[in-house]
Amino acid sequence: MRLLLLMGATMKVIAVRNPLLHPYAFHQVSISRELQSRSLIVRYRLARTNHAEEDPVFDAEEQEVRVNLAALRNRPDWCDHQCYFVSLKDGRLGPLFSLFVATLPARLAATEFATMSQQSLILGINVQFADATDDELFLTVNMNQRCRDADISVDGDLALEWSQAASSGTHRTLLLPHLRLSAPSTIAADGQATITIQLEDAAEHPIERQATVYLEAVSGVLPRARVTTIQGTAAVPVFATGLSPGEQVRIKAGWKYFPGVDDITIEVV
Repeated sequence: MRLLLLMGATMKVIAVRNPLLHPYAFHQVSISRELQSRSLIVRYRLARTNHAEEDPVFDAEEQEVRVNLAALRNRPDWCDHQCYFVSLKDGRLGPLFSLFVATLPARLAATEFATMSQQSLILGINVQFADATDDELFLTVNMNQRCRDADISVDGDLALEWSQAASSGTHRTLLLPHLRLSAPSTIAADGQATITIQLEDAAEHPIERQATVYLEAVSGVLPRARVTTIQGTAAVPVFATGLSPGEQVRIKAGWKYFPGVDDITIEVV
C-alpha cells in the first residue's frame, strides 16, 4: 500500500561499498539538494593509489554536475521503473543518461555495461513510478570498498544510509517495483482467458500505484501491448487464437525499458 508522504520528507541516498570498483581508484562525493530550484548538485574528487596500503590523495580540482529534477521529468525516457546515472570515464564525470535505455539493446546487466563502455557508474537517480514526487526518488552511490564514511557527504533534505549490498544495482532491485502475473491454468482452444497483473515490492506485498506495464505475447494473442494499473492491479484478456489442445499461451510483462520481468503460461485444452 502506498505510504502518504509528510511535509519535510527527505530523499534517500544509499551508499554501497562496491568490490567491483577498481581497488586503487577512490572518489569523494558530495551531494546537495536545492529545494527551490529542484536541483541536485553532485561534486566529485578522484584519487588513485598504487597498492592497497597507500592512503589516497584526492585531486585538488573538484568536478560538478547539476541535475534539474523538473527538467528530468520532461525527458522522453522518463517512465516507471527507470534509473539515470552519472558515470566516470577517463577521469571525468559524463552527462546524465538512462541506464536501462543504454542496456536494453544487448540485454546487458549494469556491471556488464560498465565494463564494456569502460566507465564507472557512480551516482544513480532511481524512479520507482513516473508519478513519484521528488522525495520518492532515491539516489544510489557506488563507492570504493575501502572508502571512509567521510568520503561521501549530503546536504539539503537528503538522508544518507549505507547498504550492505554488494552493488547499487542489488539495492536498486530491492526498492524498484516488481510485477506478478496470474491467470487460469487452462484456456480452451480458440478461447479467451484473463491475465491479472499485480504491482508488488521485493517482499511480495501489493503496491497500490498507477504504472504502465508493457506486454508481449510469445504465443497467443493480446489485444494491446500495454496496460495501466489502477491501485496496483490491471487485467488484460488473452486469446488462444489458432492454437490447438496441448499447446500453450505464454505472455510476458515488464517495463518500458526493462521487459520480461515476469511471464505466465496457460495450457490450451
